[in-house]
Amino acid sequence: MWVAVSILAVGLSAPGAGSAFWDAPPPRGLHRPTAYVLPRGKVEVQFFAFASPTNPLEFFQFEFGLTDSVQVGMRPLSALFGDVQAWGKAQVGTSGPVSLAIPFGLQLLIPIPAWSLHGGWVLSWRVLPFLSLHPGISLVFYPALRMEPYAGVHLDVGRNVKLVLEGGVGPPHFSAGILVWAFDSVRLQIDTPLPTVHLRISVTGRF
Repeated sequence: MWVAVSILAVGLSAPGAGSAFWDAPPPRGLHRPTAYVLPRGKVEVQFFAFASPTNPLEFFQFEFGLTDSVQVGMRPLSALFGDVQAWGKAQVGTSGPVSLAIPFGLQLLIPIPAWSLHGGWVLSWRVLPFLSLHPGISLVFYPALRMEPYAGVHLDVGRNVKLVLEGGVGPPHFSAGILVWAFDSVRLQIDTPLPTVHLRISVTGRF
């Protein structure tokens, strides 16, 4: 907890320090993907997460830039206990301030034979130098076809600090939070669902 608070303090007090979101757009907002992907060979590893109730199997997850337009990810600890979750995203293209990507994913439960297949699309549009929009649709193809629209709003309040609003339907949800880049390789996320306040904190390293 104090590690997360310290990283937040550094990000807010030294806006010129650390990587900048302008230089490295985030591949996800609070919980939904953006149309940006990790550069080839880059890895993001979530090594700290706090919420209540807590699921320790979700604490460790990684995402990897397979190419300059494709990234993949999974939760290794969950897989060891029979909940295999793997996902990825392919960037279709970029035109000026607009990027389009196709997220996809698979969840497999073992030994009970149950699985689901996900797809969709997401568009990232930098409307202003300090404001970007991220509308998208998550499609569940199996076991039943379902469509879940969502959207995110990112407000840059500094080179390495973002305020983020994110919401969607299926079921309806809304979250608000802050993202901070610090020490050139660490991403801190603090967010809460609304209208209730339920603090969630995660720290992710990029290598």
